[in-house]
Amino acid sequence: MTLFVQKGENLLTVSELTAELKRFVSGRFRDVRVEGEVSNARLYPSGHFYFTLKDDSAMIRGVFFNCAGRMPGGKAVQDGDRALCKGRIDVYEKRGEYQLIVTDLVKKGDQGVVYLRFLELKEKLFKEGLFDESRKKPLPAFPRCIGIVTSPAGAAIRDMLRIIHERSGNIPVKLYPASVQGAGAAFEITDGVRYFNESQDVDVIIVGRGGGSYEDLAPFNEEVLARAIFDSTIPVVSAVGHEVDFTIADLVADVRAPTPTAAAAMVCPDKVDIGRYLAGMRETLCHAVRRKIERAQYDLVRNVMEFKEKKDFFDSHRIYLDDLSAGLERNLLAYMTNRRVKLDSLSQRTGDLNPTAILERGYSITARAATAEVITDAATVAPGEALTITLHKGTLDVETVRCKKTF
Repeated sequence: MTLFVQKGENLLTVSELTAELKRFVSGRFRDVRVEGEVSNARLYPSGHFYFTLKDDSAMIRGVFFNCAGRMPGGKAVQDGDRALCKGRIDVYEKRGEYQLIVTDLVKKGDQGVVYLRFLELKEKLFKEGLFDESRKKPLPAFPRCIGIVTSPAGAAIRDMLRIIHERSGNIPVKLYPASVQGAGAAFEITDGVRYFNESQDVDVIIVGRGGGSYEDLAPFNEEVLARAIFDSTIPVVSAVGHEVDFTIADLVADVRAPTPTAAAAMVCPDKVDIGRYLAGMRETLCHAVRRKIERAQYDLVRNVMEFKEKKDFFDSHRIYLDDLSAGLERNLLAYMTNRRVKLDSLSQRTGDLNPTAILERGYSITARAATAEVITDAATVAPGEALTITLHKGTLDVETVRCKKTF
């Protein structure tokens, strides 16, 4: 038989057809859950787990990449086990086969179903940001009151009260009684967290219980409790008594404690440690005060010595100034006396040389009447020349009669 391709019809290669199927299947089956019996199970050194999942009528290949530590108990399922798988469908183009790419895998049974629900809720809350470290609140260093939500009849509350009393007996504790396992326990624990947030009379909240089976811890994996812890304005410590697995409450809480006793130790300071701390602070303070006093004493002595040195300096200069003033006074007095003597002498000589004073002794001054020229030589005077004679008192206007020369 001959095949004809009519004009306008699509002719696909195997690769093109397989690629189209891959796009369709990958887009349509992105989140599937499949139950079946495991066969041909092989765990490779790379950590990838290859297997076949089948029932009475069909089978599908599956692969769980990097499965180590991602299955309950850390062990892969074996041939013959019934398993619950979560993942997506993909097409392996080289073989033209579709396969299940697994993200979560658990053995079939009550525990497996619970664990699968746990993984789904964990992924959901993680995407919403309930586990973000940035929104976790620090624990108070010195809480005024501690709130505990747990069973009043369990060993956990006795252990926590004992630790709190031993470490810091004066911190009050308020207990909100709640069931910690069984139906309705998650809602009772949630009510306790909300109660303390409404009353605002505690500084930190411990939510927890002692150890138990995975089913016993189920209330701490409920969404209602996770959201109450996330919404709490008071720091919450999750103290579920288990060491290996984490509950949802552990992941949402501000702090996760491995046991209730560890939680009690976290939220209250040790009075012995506080005593040591205060003793150390006292010693540090005393040392600082002693150093300050010693420094003040040193500064005081230094200031006194400087003051004494300055006082001695000023006393010495005061004496020097006194001596300098006394000498200046003596020198000034001697200088003034000397100046007075010289002044008197000059006054005497001035008096002696004063023409007016000479006139008092009978002398006179003769001058030409026309020019007031003083005449000191009779030979310079002509007979009949008018002269003026100045006496001690008054003047004489005279005319020369005769000139008598002296040789």
